[in-house]
Amino acid sequence: MAHIFITGGTGFVGTQIIKQLAANGHQISALMRSTQRLSALHDQLDKEAFRLVTAIVGDLTQPGLGISKADHQTIRQADIIIHAGGSMDIMLGELEAKQVFLDAADFLSQLASDAYINGKLRHFIHVVGFKSPVTDQNMDNPAAIQKLLEHESPYERMKIRADLHIREQAKLNGYPLSVVNPSVVIGDSATGNTEQTGGLGILVAAARRKLMGTVPGGGSCWLPLVHVDHAAAFITALVDEPQPVNETYYLLDEQGSSPNMTELIQGMNKELRLRAPIGSISLPLLKRLLGGPLGSKLGIPQQSLSFIVNADFPTEATKRMQLAHKLHASINADILPYIVADLDYRLSHNESIHPGFSRGKRGPLATLEKKGSGNPILLLPGTFSGADCFMPLALELHERHIWIADLPGFGRSPYHHHSEGVIEGHVQSIITAITEHSQPITLVGHSYGALLAAKVMEAIPERIQSMHLLQPALHPTYARYRLPGINRFMLSKLSRHALNHSLINQGCFESHEQIPVGYTNYILDELKSPRVRATLADTLSALTKSDTFKLQPANWNTVPIHITWGILDRYYKLPQAYSRLPVIQLERGHHFPISHPAETAALLRQAGL
Repeated sequence: MAHIFITGGTGFVGTQIIKQLAANGHQISALMRSTQRLSALHDQLDKEAFRLVTAIVGDLTQPGLGISKADHQTIRQADIIIHAGGSMDIMLGELEAKQVFLDAADFLSQLASDAYINGKLRHFIHVVGFKSPVTDQNMDNPAAIQKLLEHESPYERMKIRADLHIREQAKLNGYPLSVVNPSVVIGDSATGNTEQTGGLGILVAAARRKLMGTVPGGGSCWLPLVHVDHAAAFITALVDEPQPVNETYYLLDEQGSSPNMTELIQGMNKELRLRAPIGSISLPLLKRLLGGPLGSKLGIPQQSLSFIVNADFPTEATKRMQLAHKLHASINADILPYIVADLDYRLSHNESIHPGFSRGKRGPLATLEKKGSGNPILLLPGTFSGADCFMPLALELHERHIWIADLPGFGRSPYHHHSEGVIEGHVQSIITAITEHSQPITLVGHSYGALLAAKVMEAIPERIQSMHLLQPALHPTYARYRLPGINRFMLSKLSRHALNHSLINQGCFESHEQIPVGYTNYILDELKSPRVRATLADTLSALTKSDTFKLQPANWNTVPIHITWGILDRYYKLPQAYSRLPVIQLERGHHFPISHPAETAALLRQAGL
């Protein structure tokens, strides 16, 4: 196995590269600003893989990468150097861009030369970007390349000059160089988890502000995309090449196999539950507009448009590698809604890290998951909630196998667009998630999530091991919520004071002191999303209708069922038809699973969970 030095190892692409390299047994020295960054990798790697990763403390912006003499010697012993680091801030100034790109490239080239002379280095892999105009054919004409860069931003100019410099040094010193030019990197092809909010996230952010009513560039243009796991797999395959050659690899689909800009923006607006775009605007005109006061006012950098193109790129070398190593290449169109939803979530919320839990996908549901004993427990949150809100309860059930779901249209899950309405779409999504799994599932639902759990149990009782309903919403809510349009407007205007007042007035919590730290912020942040506002508005409207609550509790005799009820709820009551079922009462409000997770977990265990 090889000893690999990698920069950018804690970034969006770099983390995936390390995971795949470690899975293949390679020894990895990763440049990172602190050893705390190494700890962040711990939850993403198994124990054996984690032992293969060593932190090299340094910084691309510092002279000599800021590394120690001992680490300098360690890098000189590397078999392979992967330079995947660099800022994602396209607004960098001249000096900052020079430090992070050109100066770092110069030092890494020196290290590569030393390692090659010492007989160790057998391959340098440089991750650049598909917009770099540098090729093996034109690198001997730097003046022409410099002319191409006259109107580029400092970010692009220094990034491309770094590409040219590394090529020149590799040619001068004779070591094999692979240049990997990924297109816009998006979430993985399995879950859509997209930790980087640049690139496609800039368009999602603009759409959320209703600035994508017209398509940039129109149907003749496209935004080349590549899944992060596909990019990492390609780079890992280059590491395993026994006889590496000097080559440039573009990681992108061909234009005809990718959504054009009209299709991309249409799909994005649909997922964000916004109106479809009308017409298009030419890229030159849009760039001029964004280069002036309008761009400053809108907060959309002119440079962000440079990734929208109407040209093809040479992919012959890439295809040969993909064929030889049996690599996945094409964009998974089915996962694009999950990527948009994930970016939408991240643009609304501060970064949420849940040690011990991983991002998953069960059917159409985005999940937070933890392995443990027993059959899976599927936690279904209610309205004004989400998977993150149930993390404290999940942590109390630490020994169990947990899936916490975001319902479609909330959190990280894309909306279902079901023809029979929001609630039926939620029910069918949960059914799909359960039936795709081979084992029976234990359902734990809160409030609206408990109503959904009951509907799912009635539809597929044979797939449910047991069901626990926490403060189930089993009768209509306030009639004032019957109009979705008004709901959407009111949700967009909801203030912190009004939200807290409603939570106390309705008996969700007994006092302001019982509202968990961060809960109100979570709800207000969620409501920044037009997707979430629309879904919640439709859900509240559906919950005013008596037909929504047509259940058959008299026939609930095939699955063990338990209800836990907080008697301090000031609105919801437990209907008489459910009184024959086992009910545990406690002096808590409607949101007791959120305000009192330890007590809730104890009651669930008492009920046989």
